[in-house]
Amino acid sequence: MSQPDRPPPNLGLLARGLKLLGNLTHPQTRTGKVFTRAEQGLTKVVARVAESPTYLRVSGSLMRQGFNVRIRRKGLMERTLRTLRLPTPSQVDELRDQLRRMNDQVEALGTQLETVVDLLQPQQGAPTSPPDTTPSEARPKGRAPSSRRD
Repeated sequence: MSQPDRPPPNLGLLARGLKLLGNLTHPQTRTGKVFTRAEQGLTKVVARVAESPTYLRVSGSLMRQGFNVRIRRKGLMERTLRTLRLPTPSQVDELRDQLRRMNDQVEALGTQLETVVDLLQPQQGAPTSPPDTTPSEARPKGRAPSSRRD
């Protein structure tokens, strides 16, 4: 069997739809010419409207009203949660930030303490605690073995 005898492959629904859309909007078809003229006309109208001071004033006031509604709704929700003695989202966010800062400070303090311990160990000479039996490769660098029992 030769190639020309073979039927064309079955196009999927999406491919057929895209092909039809391409035929409808192609600039050399009648529908494509109508589409091009309509698109150009609509582009001019939208450009004129977007530059209109009235449109800008109305859309700005609508956006401002929407933002004010959101602010009032959030305030009402926070007052309601406070009345119920529940934490508000802003309080939770504030606590999260405080915890993050405290965690950073604890990490910095731990690093400083490790540095102090490292500086004091050569000055002491012989260690006063019994030697550690854990291989040094298994231990995290710069940390002393834990004597805590779980």
